[in-house]
Amino acid sequence: MRICIVTPSLSGGGAEKVAVNLANHYAESGKDTTLLVFINKGPYKSHLSDKVKVVDLSVTRSRYAIFKLRSALLKIDPTHVVSVIRDASIVLGLVGKKGENTVFAYREANTLHGMHRLTTLKKWVYRALLKEAYKKADVVIANSEDTKEDLVKNHIIDGESIKVIRNPVIPEDLSLKLAEEADHPWMKSDEKVVLNVGRLDPQKNQKLLIDAFFKVVEKKPGTKLLILGEGEQEKPLRQQIKRLKLNHCVDLVPFQQNPFPYYQESDLFVLTSDWEGFGNILVEALACGTPIVSTDCPGGPRSILADGKYGTLVSVDDAEELADAIIGQLENSDRWDRDELVRRGLEYTVGAVAEEYLNCIKVAKTSR
Repeated sequence: MRICIVTPSLSGGGAEKVAVNLANHYAESGKDTTLLVFINKGPYKSHLSDKVKVVDLSVTRSRYAIFKLRSALLKIDPTHVVSVIRDASIVLGLVGKKGENTVFAYREANTLHGMHRLTTLKKWVYRALLKEAYKKADVVIANSEDTKEDLVKNHIIDGESIKVIRNPVIPEDLSLKLAEEADHPWMKSDEKVVLNVGRLDPQKNQKLLIDAFFKVVEKKPGTKLLILGEGEQEKPLRQQIKRLKLNHCVDLVPFQQNPFPYYQESDLFVLTSDWEGFGNILVEALACGTPIVSTDCPGGPRSILADGKYGTLVSVDDAEELADAIIGQLENSDRWDRDELVRRGLEYTVGAVAEEYLNCIKVAKTSR
């Protein structure tokens, strides 16, 4: 097998992490593995194994990659191509006829809620491109049942062509990562710390979290909130923190190469997304034994948390309910069996899930 994994970049998103995790696992296990990136930039660049071959198209926009991508694939001559994110899959679809003996697997990383926020014309074009691209795939891999159902409901592709495989999230060296310390003074205090991890993006809705936290500190002064991530919403979120006079208890921390010590040393992890394809960060929190409050948004959270067995689910975009849940968790943290949370998180190890991917692409037919 000659495996080629395609990703637009190595930025700090969940799909990029999946690309790196899969590439590292296959390369370390002796498989001929190439990571093809449109632009070889981003914090996950330093996470790559030296055994992974990297091909950099050096383009700043996905649409500029079309001609270079065709040439690169001819040189790599892969037996199996795995695209980890929708935009890369669309470009692969535009490249045209696939290799006669090459299996193409397109991973769908998210529900289609973002598409529905586009203008009518842009939505029509985007949907048409996506539908055409997925016709070229031998198999489409959805990371959750909700992601699969969204593709079927929007008539992108029929359900029989979609395989649901969870994300490969937890690294084999988790114990080494947990041996490090979280570099923030609040982690060394006796005060309760609430954690959020993710890009600062409207989808992740950290605005809701800050509104809810304003209500939390009214009832539990001294509680702290750390938000780890970077993105377009940084400025408005900082303005919101200042407006609500929360600078003393809310801090935005840049992307962390190793977030696991932050999970481990926090008292509670909170996810406030409007939708998620999967929810890698929930799995990371579980693997660290950290109690969770999550919005019951479309995507993976309900499945990962097993309908509330491994964490508290709250309504989307409800600051009052979210604040009450956070307070309730902080006051009753002993209700969770930390060892049970860890065991749940470790169901999503990179090794186990990467083998599921491998089995899927091995049996995929080169024509449907």
